[in-house]
Amino acid sequence: MKRVKLGHHYYYVVTPGELNGKLRGKNIVLEGEIEDKPVVEFLPMELPSWRTTFRIHGIRVDFAGSPCIGKGDVVKVYGRFLGDAIIATAIETERALFTTEE
Repeated sequence: MKRVKLGHHYYYVVTPGELNGKLRGKNIVLEGEIEDKPVVEFLPMELPSWRTTFRIHGIRVDFAGSPCIGKGDVVKVYGRFLGDAIIATAIETERALFTTEE
């Protein structure tokens, strides 16, 4: 499998068909179109923060932040695959790269 580096980590470049149990817990990068309106939540706990949730290829993506993305945008999602979701560390669009602190 091809790997790319972003920041200090390497990510396996995958297609939706390649996502299986073997990749659970691995860093992956998946490209696709956002299927629905992203939900941006403000979390006013001890340390105020934002969480954005959306789907690509039927897989839920959670991102700690509020990127400027919308339904129909083509994005590359860098993150850890959990089997039923991706915890994103970066989202790349045509115009910008949104990252979280690690």
